[in-house]
Amino acid sequence: MLLVWDFPAAAILRGMAKKGAPPASVTLRDSLSGQALVGTGRVTYHLRDCVGEGGQGWAFRARWNHPEGVVVLAKVLRPDTVSLEALRRFQQEADVLRMLSMQPNPHVVRFYDHAVAQVPFAGQTIALPFTVLEFVNGPSLEQVLRTSGALAVVRVRRILRHVGQGLETVHQQKVVHRDLKPSNILLSTEGGQEVAKVTDFGLVKLAELNLVRTASLAGASIGYAPPEQYERGNQRVSPRTDVFSLAAVAYEMLSGRPAFPFSDGENPLVVVTRMLNGPRPSLVRIQTALPRELARRPEKLAAIDAVLAKGLAADPAHRYDGVRTFVNELDAALAPIEDAENVPRSLVSPFEATAPTDPGIVTGEQRSLASLGAGTGEQRSLASLGPGTGEQRSFAAASHEPPAFVPVVSPSGPPLSQKVDNLDTLPYGRPLRFSETVASQPSSWKFAVVARPPRPLGLRAAAIASSGEVAAVGAVGALVWDRGLWQPIALPRDIDPRAIRGAFWADGRDIVLYGHGSLVAVVSPRGTVTRVPVARPGVEFCGAGRAPDGSVWLVGEEPYRGSLTRSVPLGATAGVAVRLAQGRLDPFVECPDASRLLGVAVVGNEVLACGDRGALVRIHADRGELIGTLCHGNLYAISSLPDGQAVTVGAGGHALLVNERRAGQLEAVQTTRDLVCLSVAPDGSAWAGSASARLVRRSAGSWLRMTGELPTQANVVALSANESMVRAVLDDGALLEGRIVA
Repeated sequence: MLLVWDFPAAAILRGMAKKGAPPASVTLRDSLSGQALVGTGRVTYHLRDCVGEGGQGWAFRARWNHPEGVVVLAKVLRPDTVSLEALRRFQQEADVLRMLSMQPNPHVVRFYDHAVAQVPFAGQTIALPFTVLEFVNGPSLEQVLRTSGALAVVRVRRILRHVGQGLETVHQQKVVHRDLKPSNILLSTEGGQEVAKVTDFGLVKLAELNLVRTASLAGASIGYAPPEQYERGNQRVSPRTDVFSLAAVAYEMLSGRPAFPFSDGENPLVVVTRMLNGPRPSLVRIQTALPRELARRPEKLAAIDAVLAKGLAADPAHRYDGVRTFVNELDAALAPIEDAENVPRSLVSPFEATAPTDPGIVTGEQRSLASLGAGTGEQRSLASLGPGTGEQRSFAAASHEPPAFVPVVSPSGPPLSQKVDNLDTLPYGRPLRFSETVASQPSSWKFAVVARPPRPLGLRAAAIASSGEVAAVGAVGALVWDRGLWQPIALPRDIDPRAIRGAFWADGRDIVLYGHGSLVAVVSPRGTVTRVPVARPGVEFCGAGRAPDGSVWLVGEEPYRGSLTRSVPLGATAGVAVRLAQGRLDPFVECPDASRLLGVAVVGNEVLACGDRGALVRIHADRGELIGTLCHGNLYAISSLPDGQAVTVGAGGHALLVNERRAGQLEAVQTTRDLVCLSVAPDGSAWAGSASARLVRRSAGSWLRMTGELPTQANVVALSANESMVRAVLDDGALLEGRIVA
């Protein structure tokens, strides 16, 4: 039964378009960020950034029942392209996921809620259906295959087992997925293990219910959907349908190429004809193009091909009767191939690629506080270092020398800094000089993880000083990197470590900590922590930047304090900025036209801030002036260029040049991941960091992806660059280093 929904929402959007306004759907989408949708049981979902967009809806990162609650995924049906069929599928997916949630499986994305939200928009209230699901923090299999090609056999076997287990639960509930493909298989890392999860149940068939029949080509994913899915009425669709799709995915993981390739614009019926009458995909026929571990075992390929051929049989009656049988048969055929010792670790999984080669050997420099478990005196846990105890070492107490960003021996080999001829070329000594022709080529750069704690630290943010010192904040509190170890900063009892959002290096080696609850604190080089009084309650500081005089600008948001005559949503916020100088805060600068400011920099003689929904703000002595909206996504960081211009980056891989007139010019970027941090080298080259350890470098107005396949999938939270070197801090506590080796 369909939820009641008002189609006038679509009419409102059409009406706005007729008035010559910006695309109404875009305006609606952007207006949802920051709003709270009310679900069943009065649970609220606080929408943050839009992390995905399709023809039928938007996907938002959201927080469960509190602005700082558990992260979930909210899928909102967009009204401008809605139809009865789209609404039916959206409702059907929610019904199926709700049913599957009664028998939860870790390899099926979990369902939480489905409701219709009443949302204020354009002076009216419109109803938007939405579904709340588990947020899987990881790439899809499609993204992995696109960047890595064929996967290692050990990884293929694991993903097959996970997907097979998920589908088996689905089939036990008399449900057929019907749309299994790499983009609908998500890969996350949980408890140090890669976990595959099946998602997107919008095209399912309930085997024992009389649903509306699907048209002959409706919804079928070319190259993965078997021939019976194109038949009118789908009478032969069954669990064997998903066996075919899983076999096609397995062939692609092993070979790096689709089982049934097709070109853009090709008639789908031609592809179906090849599926019906053409030869089955074969690893033997492409042996020379296979990864080495498969190519060197030709005597085993025929057995693998036999299993794949039966799984990919055109007639469902000739296929395996269930996914368990297929997965078991293929797993047995692949077992003799597995040779993990000779497989590049980057092809195995993000977790295994960064795991120590010998877990039993941990050098003194490789220890971190995250690894200190209960036991001997040397194995005290971080939690045991309570406030006020003698065991709390300040970062200066470890030695009389300043802490430095010291490369340590990485699990995969010697530190990269030992691979250059002159160690004086460290980034905070004398950088090497290369032409832009060389520096702009990804092939000129070599990257390596030069330090990694044995267990992830869960860092929220970090900062690298110009001298190379590193500070970070996360689930374990505030830390500094000291002689190959993360060391805790002893915090006073009135500072909740969970409230710290970021850290920033001020002049004189002071560290400024900032965050929720109007938190501002200064950590001196001796480790003394002094909280700075903030007269305005309820401020959340989100970003920081240095002024030429050594003071620090802080930006963020606070509850909207404007005139009550202005119509603002309940719980609306306004951007704020304030300067910290000599341990005191200047008067606050308000910017009511921007809901939240996330980054700040001094550009020329002006203080510029960026924030939610692409806001660019000029900070005056007494007010914040909204210069304009540069893009629809949030902008997370901004940095000045030597020529008086600036660059700013943000959600969805957005990067813009802010020219002297303070107009934004969108630049091409070779990633669609959120860019969250920036660093501009002395020569004017700019670097940005994002999820999955991706680094992009600005060259000739474009941002080129410089990192290929790396032995980590952690997210970049801070970076620092010069002309020939870049260093990054990852959210798991690892340190990544890149150098020009041309």
